[in-house]
Amino acid sequence: MRRATIREFDSLGEKYTNSISVMDFRFRNLCIKSDPMALLPVKVLIEGELQNIEKCADVGKDNDYQFMVFPKYEEDLGQIAKGILESHPEFKIEGKTMPIESVDENGNDQTVDVKYLLLTMPEVNDDRYKVLNDAVNAIYQECKGQMEVAEAVSKAKFAELAPGETKEDLDKLDKELKKLNKQWSEQRDKIHQAKLDEIDAAHNKWLAEQNAQMQQRTEQENARGEEAANSMRMNSDDYE
Repeated sequence: MRRATIREFDSLGEKYTNSISVMDFRFRNLCIKSDPMALLPVKVLIEGELQNIEKCADVGKDNDYQFMVFPKYEEDLGQIAKGILESHPEFKIEGKTMPIESVDENGNDQTVDVKYLLLTMPEVNDDRYKVLNDAVNAIYQECKGQMEVAEAVSKAKFAELAPGETKEDLDKLDKELKKLNKQWSEQRDKIHQAKLDEIDAAHNKWLAEQNAQMQQRTEQENARGEEAANSMRMNSDDYE
Protein backbone atom coordinates (compact mmCIF):
# COMPACT_ATOMS: atom_id res chain seq x y z
CA MET A 1 0.00 0.00 0.00
CA ARG A 2 1.42 3.37 -1.00
CA ARG A 3 2.57 5.98 1.49
CA ALA A 4 -0.09 8.50 0.40
CA THR A 5 -2.87 5.98 1.04
CA ILE A 6 -1.54 5.08 4.48
CA ARG A 7 -1.12 8.76 5.31
CA GLU A 8 -4.74 9.47 4.41
CA PHE A 9 -5.92 6.49 6.45
CA ASP A 10 -3.99 7.73 9.50
CA SER A 11 -5.33 11.23 8.94
CA LEU A 12 -8.91 9.93 9.01
CA GLY A 13 -8.25 8.16 12.31
CA GLU A 14 -6.86 11.40 13.77
CA LYS A 15 -9.94 13.32 12.66
CA TYR A 16 -12.20 10.75 14.33
CA THR A 17 -10.12 10.95 17.50
CA ASN A 18 -10.22 14.74 17.59
CA SER A 19 -13.98 14.94 16.97
CA ILE A 20 -14.75 12.44 19.73
CA SER A 21 -12.28 14.05 22.16
CA VAL A 22 -13.95 17.43 21.66
CA MET A 23 -17.39 15.85 22.13
CA ASP A 24 -16.26 14.17 25.35
CA PHE A 25 -14.72 17.41 26.66
CA ARG A 26 -17.93 19.32 25.96
CA PHE A 27 -19.95 16.61 27.72
CA ARG A 28 -17.72 16.88 30.80
CA ASN A 29 -18.40 20.61 30.93
CA LEU A 30 -22.14 19.93 31.10
CA CYS A 31 -21.55 19.24 34.75
CA ILE A 32 -23.47 16.55 36.56
CA LYS A 33 -20.80 15.11 38.83
CA SER A 34 -17.59 16.70 40.10
CA ASP A 35 -15.34 15.85 37.16
CA PRO A 36 -11.94 17.62 37.44
CA MET A 37 -11.84 18.04 33.65
CA ALA A 38 -14.69 20.53 33.98
CA LEU A 39 -12.24 22.96 35.59
CA LEU A 40 -9.69 22.85 32.77
CA PRO A 41 -11.21 25.87 30.95
CA VAL A 42 -11.02 28.00 34.12
CA LYS A 43 -8.67 30.97 33.86
CA VAL A 44 -7.76 33.03 36.93
CA LEU A 45 -6.48 36.61 36.81
CA ILE A 46 -3.52 36.79 39.19
CA GLU A 47 -1.56 40.06 39.38
CA GLY A 48 -2.68 41.04 35.88
CA GLU A 49 -1.87 37.65 34.31
CA LEU A 50 -4.39 34.97 33.30
CA GLN A 51 -3.36 31.60 34.70
CA ASN A 52 -4.76 28.10 34.41
CA ILE A 53 -6.44 27.10 37.67
CA GLU A 54 -3.95 24.29 38.31
CA LYS A 55 -1.17 26.89 38.61
CA CYS A 56 -2.85 28.77 41.46
CA ALA A 57 -4.96 26.13 43.23
CA ASP A 58 -5.17 22.46 44.15
CA VAL A 59 -8.44 20.65 43.47
CA GLY A 60 -9.87 17.68 45.33
CA LYS A 61 -13.19 15.83 45.34
CA ASP A 62 -15.29 15.92 48.48
CA ASN A 63 -17.84 13.52 46.95
CA ASP A 64 -19.41 12.80 43.55
CA TYR A 65 -21.15 16.18 43.50
CA GLN A 66 -18.65 18.54 45.15
CA PHE A 67 -15.13 19.91 44.60
CA MET A 68 -12.78 21.39 47.16
CA VAL A 69 -10.49 24.08 45.73
CA PHE A 70 -7.50 25.11 47.85
CA PRO A 71 -5.62 28.25 46.74
CA LYS A 72 -1.85 28.06 46.72
CA TYR A 73 -1.97 31.60 48.16
CA GLU A 74 -4.94 32.52 50.34
CA GLU A 75 -5.02 36.05 48.90
CA ASP A 76 -6.04 34.59 45.50
CA LEU A 77 -9.23 33.00 46.84
CA GLY A 78 -11.55 35.72 45.49
CA GLN A 79 -10.00 35.73 42.02
CA ILE A 80 -10.19 31.94 41.84
CA ALA A 81 -13.90 32.05 42.72
CA LYS A 82 -14.44 34.70 40.04
CA GLY A 83 -12.63 32.65 37.41
CA ILE A 84 -14.68 29.55 38.24
CA LEU A 85 -17.95 31.47 38.03
CA GLU A 86 -17.01 32.88 34.63
CA SER A 87 -16.62 29.34 33.25
CA HIS A 88 -19.34 27.67 35.33
CA PRO A 89 -21.94 30.15 36.60
CA GLU A 90 -24.17 27.19 37.46
CA PHE A 91 -21.87 26.06 40.29
CA LYS A 92 -22.76 26.91 43.88
CA ILE A 93 -19.61 28.34 45.51
CA GLU A 94 -19.11 28.60 49.27
CA GLY A 95 -16.12 29.81 51.24
CA LYS A 96 -15.11 27.28 53.89
CA THR A 97 -12.34 26.64 56.38
CA MET A 98 -10.75 23.34 57.29
CA PRO A 99 -8.57 22.69 60.38
CA ILE A 100 -5.23 21.19 59.37
CA GLU A 101 -2.74 19.67 61.79
CA SER A 102 0.69 21.22 61.24
CA VAL A 103 3.85 22.27 63.06
CA ASP A 104 5.11 25.78 63.75
CA GLU A 105 8.61 27.11 63.05
CA ASN A 106 9.79 25.61 66.33
CA GLY A 107 8.48 22.16 65.50
CA ASN A 108 5.52 22.35 67.87
CA ASP A 109 2.17 20.87 66.88
CA GLN A 110 -0.47 23.37 65.86
CA THR A 111 -3.86 23.52 64.16
CA VAL A 112 -4.21 25.91 61.24
CA ASP A 113 -7.51 26.93 59.64
CA VAL A 114 -7.10 26.66 55.88
CA LYS A 115 -9.54 28.54 53.66
CA TYR A 116 -10.93 26.84 50.55
CA LEU A 117 -13.84 26.93 48.12
CA LEU A 118 -16.54 24.27 48.15
CA LEU A 119 -18.10 23.85 44.70
CA THR A 120 -21.45 22.06 44.52
CA MET A 121 -22.79 20.80 41.21
CA PRO A 122 -26.31 22.00 40.34
CA GLU A 123 -29.14 19.53 40.83
CA VAL A 124 -30.76 17.99 37.80
CA ASN A 125 -34.38 19.08 38.21
CA ASP A 126 -37.01 18.68 35.50
CA ASP A 127 -36.01 21.85 33.66
CA ARG A 128 -32.29 21.15 33.70
CA TYR A 129 -32.92 17.53 32.74
CA LYS A 130 -34.45 18.63 29.45
CA VAL A 131 -31.77 21.26 28.79
CA LEU A 132 -28.97 18.77 29.41
CA ASN A 133 -30.47 16.06 27.22
CA ASP A 134 -31.04 18.52 24.38
CA ALA A 135 -27.47 19.82 24.66
CA VAL A 136 -25.92 16.34 24.81
CA ASN A 137 -27.87 15.12 21.80
CA ALA A 138 -26.99 18.27 19.82
CA ILE A 139 -23.27 17.85 20.59
CA TYR A 140 -23.47 14.18 19.66
CA GLN A 141 -25.13 14.93 16.32
CA GLU A 142 -22.49 17.56 15.59
CA CYS A 143 -19.72 15.04 16.27
CA LYS A 144 -21.44 12.40 14.16
CA GLY A 145 -21.80 14.88 11.30
CA GLN A 146 -18.10 15.82 11.48
CA MET A 147 -17.13 12.16 11.32
CA GLU A 148 -19.39 11.53 8.32
CA VAL A 149 -17.87 14.49 6.48
CA ALA A 150 -14.35 13.29 7.28
CA GLU A 151 -15.22 9.82 6.02
CA ALA A 152 -16.66 11.19 2.77
CA VAL A 153 -13.60 13.38 2.14
CA SER A 154 -11.23 10.47 2.76
CA LYS A 155 -13.20 8.14 0.53
CA ALA A 156 -12.89 10.67 -2.30
CA LYS A 157 -9.13 10.80 -1.79
CA PHE A 158 -8.89 7.03 -1.63
CA ALA A 159 -10.74 6.88 -4.96
CA GLU A 160 -8.12 9.22 -6.47
CA LEU A 161 -5.32 7.03 -5.12
CA ALA A 162 -6.94 3.71 -6.09
CA PRO A 163 -5.37 3.40 -9.60
CA GLY A 164 -1.94 3.12 -8.02
CA GLU A 165 -2.94 0.31 -5.64
CA THR A 166 -3.23 -3.42 -6.20
CA LYS A 167 -6.58 -5.16 -5.81
CA GLU A 168 -5.24 -6.95 -2.76
CA ASP A 169 -4.29 -3.65 -1.12
CA LEU A 170 -7.64 -2.09 -2.02
CA ASP A 171 -9.47 -5.02 -0.40
CA LYS A 172 -7.27 -4.64 2.67
CA LEU A 173 -7.98 -0.89 2.76
CA ASP A 174 -11.72 -1.47 2.55
CA LYS A 175 -11.56 -3.96 5.42
CA GLU A 176 -9.47 -1.62 7.59
CA LEU A 177 -11.78 1.32 6.85
CA LYS A 178 -14.82 -0.66 8.00
CA LYS A 179 -12.94 -1.67 11.14
CA LEU A 180 -11.88 1.94 11.83
CA ASN A 181 -15.39 3.31 11.32
CA LYS A 182 -16.92 0.65 13.55
CA GLN A 183 -14.36 1.20 16.31
CA TRP A 184 -14.81 4.96 16.51
CA SER A 185 -18.55 4.97 15.93
CA GLU A 186 -18.98 2.55 18.83
CA GLN A 187 -16.68 4.66 21.02
CA ARG A 188 -18.65 7.81 20.16
CA ASP A 189 -21.98 6.13 20.91
CA LYS A 190 -20.65 4.66 24.16
CA ILE A 191 -19.58 8.08 25.46
CA HIS A 192 -22.91 9.58 24.38
CA GLN A 193 -24.94 6.91 26.16
CA ALA A 194 -22.81 7.15 29.30
CA LYS A 195 -23.55 10.88 29.52
CA LEU A 196 -27.27 10.30 29.06
CA ASP A 197 -27.15 7.65 31.78
CA GLU A 198 -25.33 10.07 34.08
CA ILE A 199 -28.04 12.68 33.51
CA ASP A 200 -30.78 10.11 34.18
CA ALA A 201 -29.12 8.98 37.42
CA ALA A 202 -28.82 12.57 38.70
CA HIS A 203 -32.41 13.32 37.73
CA ASN A 204 -33.65 10.20 39.50
CA LYS A 205 -31.64 11.28 42.56
CA TRP A 206 -33.41 14.64 42.50
CA LEU A 207 -36.82 12.97 42.08
CA ALA A 208 -36.13 10.67 45.04
CA GLU A 209 -35.14 13.66 47.18
CA GLN A 210 -38.30 15.51 46.17
CA ASN A 211 -40.45 12.51 47.03
CA ALA A 212 -38.72 12.12 50.40
CA GLN A 213 -39.28 15.80 51.21
CA MET A 214 -42.93 15.54 50.16
CA GLN A 215 -43.41 12.46 52.33
CA GLN A 216 -41.78 14.23 55.28
CA ARG A 217 -44.05 17.25 54.87
CA THR A 218 -47.09 14.97 54.67
CA GLU A 219 -46.07 13.15 57.83
CA GLN A 220 -45.51 16.46 59.64
CA GLU A 221 -48.90 17.78 58.52
CA ASN A 222 -50.57 14.54 59.62
CA ALA A 223 -48.82 14.77 63.00
CA ARG A 224 -49.96 18.37 63.45
CA GLY A 225 -53.49 17.36 62.47
CA GLU A 226 -53.44 14.54 65.00
CA GLU A 227 -52.18 16.90 67.71
CA ALA A 228 -54.94 19.37 66.90
CA ALA A 229 -57.56 16.62 67.00
CA ASN A 230 -56.27 15.38 70.38
CA SER A 231 -56.31 18.93 71.73
CA MET A 232 -59.91 19.41 70.59
CA ARG A 233 -60.95 16.13 72.26
CA MET A 234 -59.25 17.13 75.50
CA ASN A 235 -60.94 20.53 75.46
CA SER A 236 -64.34 18.96 74.82
CA ASP A 237 -63.81 16.62 77.79
CA ASP A 238 -63.39 19.67 80.03
CA TYR A 239 -66.96 20.69 79.29
CA GLU A 240 -68.59 17.33 80.01
